[in-house]
Amino acid sequence: FNQTPPDPAVPVRGWWLYTILEGGHPLREKLTLFWHNHFATSYAKVGSVRLMFEQNRTLRRHALGRFRPFLSAVSRDPAMLIWLDSNQNVRGAPNENYAREVMELFSLGVGNYTERDIQEAARAFTGWHHTPDQTAFEFNASLHDPDPKTIFGATGNFGGEDVLRLCVDRPACATFLVGKLYA
Repeated sequence: FNQTPPDPAVPVRGWWLYTILEGGHPLREKLTLFWHNHFATSYAKVGSVRLMFEQNRTLRRHALGRFRPFLSAVSRDPAMLIWLDSNQNVRGAPNENYAREVMELFSLGVGNYTERDIQEAARAFTGWHHTPDQTAFEFNASLHDPDPKTIFGATGNFGGEDVLRLCVDRPACATFLVGKLYA
């Protein structure tokens, strides 16, 4: 008889299902589910029920709001930071995971950026880490690349928030998001 141990994420999934059915705000719940699929993470890698629950609360809080503050909140979310290996993104050895996801999947869609934009954006996100206990965002200035970067043809001493602003300000962002919502 082979019995697998219980999945610790089951209570949160149950809570979310109950909230979807009985929460009293169907549009917010549908959009929370949409955004969960858009900003896809998983307990399988994050490994913390609490972080997944907190991420769901962030999605719910921003589901009906403006995209720029939403993208900023998700970009600083500890579950997302773990999911995309942000603590491995350091000056001199940038990790492109988050920069690629923010452009390809979260804001612009394929074909609306270059590989060089991703490389430069990864440098801008260096130092965007989570705390050692994985409970909060932490900007680690000593691991950030402060040198000028060129993204979408603009040059400056960009940081992560600048990359998010540059992405959201591109016309492709609105087209991409509306297309996903429409589909």
